[in-house]
Amino acid sequence: MSGISLGRVTTLLLIGRAAGYVLALGNSVILARVLGVDRLGAYAYAMGLAALFGLLLNVGISTVVTRTIAHDPDAGAGLVRAALRAQALLAGGVLIAIPAIAALLPEQPVPLGYIALAAAQLALGTLSWPYLAVIAGRARFDRLAASELAAGMVGTLTLLGAAALHGGVAAFLWAHVLAAGIAVLVARWFASPFLPKDGTQTLPLGTLVRQATPFGATTAAQSLYTRLDVLLLGQMASTVDLGLYNVACKVTNLAVQFGGPVAGVLFPIMVQAPQKGVPASFERAMRGLGAAAPAMALAVSGLAGPLLLGLYGGAFAVAAPILLLLAWSAAANWLYGPLSVALQARGRERLWLVTMAGGVALRAAVNVWAIPRWGALGAAAATLASEVALLGFGTVLVRRELGILPSLRPVLVGLGATAAGGAVLWVLGPVGPVLATLIALTVYGSLLLSFRIVTAEDAAVVMGWVRQAVWGWSRG
Repeated sequence: MSGISLGRVTTLLLIGRAAGYVLALGNSVILARVLGVDRLGAYAYAMGLAALFGLLLNVGISTVVTRTIAHDPDAGAGLVRAALRAQALLAGGVLIAIPAIAALLPEQPVPLGYIALAAAQLALGTLSWPYLAVIAGRARFDRLAASELAAGMVGTLTLLGAAALHGGVAAFLWAHVLAAGIAVLVARWFASPFLPKDGTQTLPLGTLVRQATPFGATTAAQSLYTRLDVLLLGQMASTVDLGLYNVACKVTNLAVQFGGPVAGVLFPIMVQAPQKGVPASFERAMRGLGAAAPAMALAVSGLAGPLLLGLYGGAFAVAAPILLLLAWSAAANWLYGPLSVALQARGRERLWLVTMAGGVALRAAVNVWAIPRWGALGAAAATLASEVALLGFGTVLVRRELGILPSLRPVLVGLGATAAGGAVLWVLGPVGPVLATLIALTVYGSLLLSFRIVTAEDAAVVMGWVRQAVWGWSRG
C-alpha cells in the first residue's frame, strides 16, 4: 500500500465515476420528464427526507474498516464481520424510524407510503457500504469503480422499466428499492476475494462503535448538512420549489463526484504518510483541484440555462440562477474535500466535526431566513455561504494543526484568473451562452498557463495516468 499512485487510482475512479455520472444524469432526466415539476418535488422530498436519516446509518463504520485494512489487511478480518452485522442492525432500525418520525412532522407534503419506500431503498443500499470499504482499504479502486458502475447501470435499467410502465412517484421509488437490493449483491461479489474466511473471530460491536464514533459523528453532521435544505424547503416552500431545486442540485451533486475520488484516495495515503511533512500526492491533489474547480463552476454558470432546457425541458429552465449558485458551491466543496480528509487521517477528526457542526448551524440559519423570501434561490444561497465558510475554516485548521501552508502565488493567480473569466462571462453574455463560456474558459486557462500554475507537462502526466488506468483496468 505504500506505493499507491494517486494519479493512477484516481483516474480509475474518475473513469468509473464519469460513466456513472452519465447514468445518474440520465436517471434525473427520466424522472423530470416523466414526473414533471410538481410530482418531482414530491419525489425529491421523500428521497431527501429519507437521506437525512443516513446520518443514523453511516456511523463511521466504513471509515474504520478502510483505515484498519489500509494499515494491515489481516488485522481487519474480525472487524469486517462485525461491520456487516452492525450495518444490518442499523438498517433495520432506520427502516422503522423514518416513516414514524416523518408522521410527526407538522407538514405532510407527500403520502407516508412514499417515505416508507424511500426509507427501504436507503436501508438496503447501506448494506453494501462495508463491502465497498473493504475494497477501498485494499486500494482496489478498479473493483470499487466497477462495482459502483454496475450498480448505476442496474439503477438506470429499473428506472427505465418504471418509465416504460408509465409509473408515478411510487413506481420509481419501488424501482429504487429493487436496484438497492441488487447493488448489495454486486458489492459483495466484487469484495468476495477480500472478505474474512470462516472461523475468524468477530470484533465485539461495542469496540467497533467506540472506534467509529468520531467518524460517525462527522459523517452524521455531513449528512445533515447536505440534506437540511431539502427538508426546510419541504416545510417552508412549495413542491414546485423542491422540483426546481432538485434538478439544479442533481447537476452539481453529480459534479461533486469528480472531486470526491481525489479526496477519497488521499485517505489511505495520509494514514500511511509520516506525521511530519506533506505528501507530494496531497500537494498535487490540491493544485489540480484548485485549477479544475473554478473551470467547472465557470462552465456550469455559463451553460446553466441551455443545460436545464436541454436536459429537463422548458419548465425547469427558470432554475438557472439556482444552478449558478450551486455550481460555485460545488467548487468550494472540491477544494475543502482534501482538507477534511487530511485532518481525519491525521487524528483531527474531532476538530473537523466541530467545523461541520458550525456549517450545519450556519446553513440552517441562512435557510430559515432566506427560504421564506426567495424560495429555492434562498436555499442555494445558504448552500454557497456555508460551503465557502467550510473552505475557510478547513484552510485555517490544516495550517494550524498540520502545518500545511498554501502557496500564496497559485492562490492569488487562481483568484485573479477566476475573476477575469467571470467578468468575460458576464460581459459577453449577450453573444450567447456557448460562445461566452468558451471565451471565458479560454481566458481563465490562458492566465493559468501564462503564470505556469498548470503546464503542458501536467497535461502529459494526466494523459499518462489515463493510459495506465485504462490498461490496468482492461487487464483487470
